[in-house]
Amino acid sequence: MPVSVLFCEGGPNSPDIRVLSKLLSGLCLIKDSGGKYGMGDRIITWREAREKRNSLDICCGLLDGDFIADWETPKNEPYRWESSDKKIHFGWRWERKEIENYLIDPVVVEKSLVKKSFDIVAYKQALIRARNLIAIYQAARTALSTNRSRFNPLASAFGKECGREKHLFPAALDEESCKKGILENIDKYRKTQSVDEKSVLNSFEMYKSECLEGGQRFNDFLHAFSGKDLLWGMNDWLAANGFTGVLAFREKIVSGIQRSTEDISTWLPEWGKLRTIIAN
Repeated sequence: MPVSVLFCEGGPNSPDIRVLSKLLSGLCLIKDSGGKYGMGDRIITWREAREKRNSLDICCGLLDGDFIADWETPKNEPYRWESSDKKIHFGWRWERKEIENYLIDPVVVEKSLVKKSFDIVAYKQALIRARNLIAIYQAARTALSTNRSRFNPLASAFGKECGREKHLFPAALDEESCKKGILENIDKYRKTQSVDEKSVLNSFEMYKSECLEGGQRFNDFLHAFSGKDLLWGMNDWLAANGFTGVLAFREKIVSGIQRSTEDISTWLPEWGKLRTIIAN
């Protein structure tokens, strides 16, 4: 049976819910769940209430892909999201890090800005420069993320707060600055949790080889790197090319998706796969 209700991350007017409402239009109700923590409990509660009212509605959830410990070649389809014992199927995970990873894809950018004069070749070059700029930082974030306690997250981002969403993004992105950021986050975490500094730094060294030129994550950066970080890595270029920065550019993309008369599920293979999964 098709899914009736799909929970997603983000607030009621987040890019997640707006894009999914367009992508899955006519299939199911999209409900915001705020953060990822607790979404599984909300799904279980909803399912229990459904049973009490003898309803056949199906409720699932969609989580961000996040930073993963062991990289796999992208298959361009969502992952199953299950309980650790495999007994409960909650829904799916995006294959890419977060919704911004789809919004910055050149295919999506070009199609959503179809009525605006936009140099897509220059944009692709700016995106590559952003990848190169943030590569070491992504190794640092991956090391922090994959060494955190499941229920007590070790913050993976560091730096100054940027934009009205206060996205953390460092002023310096070199290796020494990233090591300093790792150690500062570990020190904050240790106040309430136990974390092995050596393990995190060893992970950082390992992930550097994957995130720098020639590495698997470097090559698959649209999946592996944070889309928000890539956007902030392009902030100056965006401001110089007709946008007032990251959030204005993202809003143009989301608005363009919402206004499009095309079937956006054909834009990216994973979008088409998700729509098929939800429908069946």
